[in-house]
Amino acid sequence: MPGPIIIVAADPRWPQWFSEESVLVLTAIGRSLLGLEHVGSTSVPGLGGKPTIDMLAGLTGKNEADSALPALAQVGYTDVSPGTEDADWYYCIGKGSGFARHFHLHLVRHESGFWRRHIAFRDFLRTNADVAREYFELKRALAARFRDERVKYCEAKTGFVRWVEVQAAGVSIARMAAPDIAAVASAFERWHKTVLQYEGYYAQQQRRERDVLVAKLDGRVVGYVTLLAASGYVPFREQGVPEIADLNVIEDRQRQGIGSALIYAAERLARARACAAIGIAVEQSPAYAAANRLYPRLGFEPDRRGVTASDNELHLQKPLG
Repeated sequence: MPGPIIIVAADPRWPQWFSEESVLVLTAIGRSLLGLEHVGSTSVPGLGGKPTIDMLAGLTGKNEADSALPALAQVGYTDVSPGTEDADWYYCIGKGSGFARHFHLHLVRHESGFWRRHIAFRDFLRTNADVAREYFELKRALAARFRDERVKYCEAKTGFVRWVEVQAAGVSIARMAAPDIAAVASAFERWHKTVLQYEGYYAQQQRRERDVLVAKLDGRVVGYVTLLAASGYVPFREQGVPEIADLNVIEDRQRQGIGSALIYAAERLARARACAAIGIAVEQSPAYAAANRLYPRLGFEPDRRGVTASDNELHLQKPLG
């Protein structure tokens, strides 16, 4: 059984361990390999994390992954788990345990979206030391909170991961400036949004009542989220919990992580203001089924007060400590 989640400082031996292990993997399945990469926290110089060397093994397809398992078992990879988050992630197979040399070899489709996202995430952290430090601090806080709950630990990191991935893909997220008002209104005109609404948001931002974070790609508005300093939901307001409100991503950029990245950007803002938690609400209807699935995956949990009768919304909260 997996042990507790323990985050350690960077170990300068990690790159060498990858190099040495890659020789064994290449010897075992080199003919079918299209690529082998060191990914995850141990692949970023100076970044601490769980002391596990994560490796991506790029293959043509599932048949090649199945055929590789016996040969990899001969070099110690006997802990086999099927991939669950992506159709192009076939297996995660483990070797070793504890603080000795411990490896996870991910058998995936070469150059798939799964492959590219993990490479882009690694490369972004390698070239952005401040973001890497933020990741380390986040992981330490989450490990203390979810020491024996690996699923919740991973879910609570998802927003940060998506925030990095969309930046690596060229998306910028920043507070609304006056010239953004017309651009945001134009982007969401089909959704019956108006310039007047965003002028109001901007005025509230000037009064520090609401922050508006705008996502852009190649200069084009692709989404936004707002953060209310004082929630209209009484329990949040009485506890000083700011509330995420009005999250939107344009249709042709949905399901690309931008919504999750915007939520994390709002979390960062609340954390910088020393808020202990952040809240969000979601309508309980089929139209909001995707949001009802997403928010728990980002680490939000129901506040246990039930669904509000007035607007049929469930309120969720996430600690930021």
